Amino acid sequence: MSDPLFIGLTTGAAFLLSFLLFTNPKNINVKANRWLGVFVFSFACAMLEIFLHNLRLVKNRHVALSLIEASRFLSAPTLYLSVSSFTSANKKDKAVYLHFALFFAALILLMPNILTGENFKFPNEYIAGIVLTFFKISLPAQTVIYWCLSFLKLRRHEQNIRQVTSFTTEIDLSWLKYFLWVLAAVVLIWLNLALFNFTVLFGFTPFLYLLSVYFLAYFALKQSEIYPFTKVDLQELDIVISSTTPHKTEKQKRLTESQTVVLKEKLENLMQLEKVYLNNELSLPVLAQQMGVSIHELSFLINDVYGENFFSFVNRHRIEEAKRLLHSEKYETLNILGIAYEAGFNSKTTFNTAFKKSTGLSPSEFALTGRK
Repeated sequence: MSDPLFIGLTTGAAFLLSFLLFTNPKNINVKANRWLGVFVFSFACAMLEIFLHNLRLVKNRHVALSLIEASRFLSAPTLYLSVSSFTSANKKDKAVYLHFALFFAALILLMPNILTGENFKFPNEYIAGIVLTFFKISLPAQTVIYWCLSFLKLRRHEQNIRQVTSFTTEIDLSWLKYFLWVLAAVVLIWLNLALFNFTVLFGFTPFLYLLSVYFLAYFALKQSEIYPFTKVDLQELDIVISSTTPHKTEKQKRLTESQTVVLKEKLENLMQLEKVYLNNELSLPVLAQQMGVSIHELSFLINDVYGENFFSFVNRHRIEEAKRLLHSEKYETLNILGIAYEAGFNSKTTFNTAFKKSTGLSPSEFALTGRK
């Protein structure tokens, strides 16, 4: 990687992005963005090291190089903590410091070099070999493990938000999942540089680094709040989306048969008569408030009685409304996007996907069946 221009652009862009994520001018997903900012900062440090080597500016910079070396062990855990914060309704982190055990160990090992410019003195060469081999293996191992954990968190998030909201387009974190795949490509190239040295990839590497920073910047700066609810609501939502929480089952079972019948009738009135599903930002907390029940009680009602998650339950009613509109006079004045909005959807893509899954036809094809 001998192109200092691309590496320099990537380094500057990454430092700027890390600053914007950490300061978070939009004040959304604060904790998640701060962790993401630390991750981008550690990436920027890695780019800075390459930049210094390319321009032969490493002389007498042992402190900076040692700190950069230690910062490599921040990348994987901070990315995971960012994903974990994005996907969790409960913003409390438990035992966060355990994720940074390798970072602190590396920092201790590099401390003599930082303070005096001398390397850490081991009792003998055998122990030195074991320790250095451990750190050499632990960095790629840590990266792979945390990448997998992050990916699983995002997969689970796609299911969790369907228990909570009727719109997922802006909060499904698909951009972060795509970034993980870009990051996987970056890691593979990094492993090539470190282990295999396939020179054919050298020319593409700086460009991919720059592209990954710009990709992350674009989506990170246009993100929406994932769980824009009150602290009380977030505590209840954490019970709803945590399927392994015993407290959830206990709370849900408090609904008796008679309560279930009454609540079901009330819910049907809201959906059929008041058509609350036409609110394209309808969420579980909002509907629970309109019904005068707790969030986990409403979730239990929809899951247990209807056998659906909140997303499917609400959009089923929206599809029925759309079918009525497509066979009505309104179809003469509204296009497909207009019908989608009228029925409560806030995305044409979501509408088309849900409609075809339900009816086996696209909205346009269904409209034609009413004309025959």
